[in-house]
Amino acid sequence: MKESKVTLAKTSHITKQVELKKQFNKQYQLGALLAITASFIWSGNFIVSRYAIHLAGPFSLTFLRWTVATISMFPFAYKNFKNELPIFKQNKTYFFLMGLVGIAIYNSLIYTAGHYTTAINMALIGSIIHPIVATVLAAIVVNEKLHWKNISGIILGIIGILLLVSKGDINNIIQFKFAAGDLWMVAAGCCFGTYNVYVKKMPAGISSNSFLLCIFAIGATILLPFSLYEMTYVQPIQFSGQFVLIIIYIGIGNSTIAYFLWNSAISKLGVGKTALFGTLIPLLSSIEAVFVLNETFTMFQAISGLIILSGIIINTWPSKKVHG
Repeated sequence: MKESKVTLAKTSHITKQVELKKQFNKQYQLGALLAITASFIWSGNFIVSRYAIHLAGPFSLTFLRWTVATISMFPFAYKNFKNELPIFKQNKTYFFLMGLVGIAIYNSLIYTAGHYTTAINMALIGSIIHPIVATVLAAIVVNEKLHWKNISGIILGIIGILLLVSKGDINNIIQFKFAAGDLWMVAAGCCFGTYNVYVKKMPAGISSNSFLLCIFAIGATILLPFSLYEMTYVQPIQFSGQFVLIIIYIGIGNSTIAYFLWNSAISKLGVGKTALFGTLIPLLSSIEAVFVLNETFTMFQAISGLIILSGIIINTWPSKKVHG
């Protein structure tokens, strides 16, 4: 009888472990899908940024982007925001800094960089700096373990990106010109890496949509005086049907949808694992160019893609040990 109870307990424990492992793997799969989708949406941002700089200044473009994002998020988040308002008030410094760094400064830096460097450089530098900053800060701030998977994933991602840009020729790396705009992209990568980490420190009781509504609105409010000055004295906006479509794309697609997907991925995968999916952006941009700009998909793009994907798989592959 005693042996029967022990056997039953062991069977129950094993069944529990199997179920936990299934749930764990499903969470990783969903998190990966969310991160890939967000990266795909963002992959067109650098090309649009380079084009849109002729139509509006960086502050004006960023302000319009986040104003549209705030309006599009409002009907989905207002009820939650109203119910959670006391928590927002208790943590107003946190939300102000998230809106400042993750929305206002980060995106203004991207659009400023677009005036001084190429779309390729923007995608390259942003995709390298952001995962490194996010992974290192996550280890310090939210105590995510920094182990060989993280490091090897980042290294493979960087190798894949460099192969993509250099087309297998080391001379293209040696002759790489570091423009003033590239420094803006380094700063932007640091901002987004920091944002990724502090999303994990979101106060308890705050829903994802109300969080985004709050920081979108804060970012747009901060940008308002700068954009008004820019529109009036520096670079007037050249309104057209094409410009309106660009604002809708970056305001709803690149902002409301992509940020929601990315933050959801962070909650499921963690900061370091999610950040590495950003290395897909240059690869996805080059694939889009095949269909949009009729460019040729080369062998080096295929090889670099495999290397980048290998890094992501190594970094996000669930550990065998599942804690019950």
